[in-house]
Amino acid sequence: MLTIERPLLNQLIDHLQACYPLEGCGLLAGDAEMGWVTAVYPIENSLHSPTAYKMDPAQQIQGMLDLEARGWQLLAIYHSHPHGLEVPSATDITLATYPEALYIIVSLQERAAPVVRTFRIAGQAVIEQTMRVVQPSGENCV
Repeated sequence: MLTIERPLLNQLIDHLQACYPLEGCGLLAGDAEMGWVTAVYPIENSLHSPTAYKMDPAQQIQGMLDLEARGWQLLAIYHSHPHGLEVPSATDITLATYPEALYIIVSLQERAAPVVRTFRIAGQAVIEQTMRVVQPSGENCV
């Protein structure tokens, strides 16, 4: 299970809202053993597309080097579906090349009420996962 504090989830959603109407993307890092998110790495979508994303390679590498230098692991890759549902598309499944990472998809169809879902994608297998959102004090808030 992935655990994220509300301020970090808000940072992720704020980044995706700022990218709207284009898809936004980024990385989540933290302690893989505990599943606890410690950092959000917003990455530019180099495709600048409302229906697809590709992380800017230089920013993605910098994010990966930074999280490794801090002793963290890649926990999740996130992106938005500005006008679609919060489920992996066929392209999302094909391009999921980090089976150890979770994939978070945020639907912005209702911008005032984004919907966030988490998946494990390995090959063609897509399994929804639980994401626990907590207050910084550690209390559940979902």
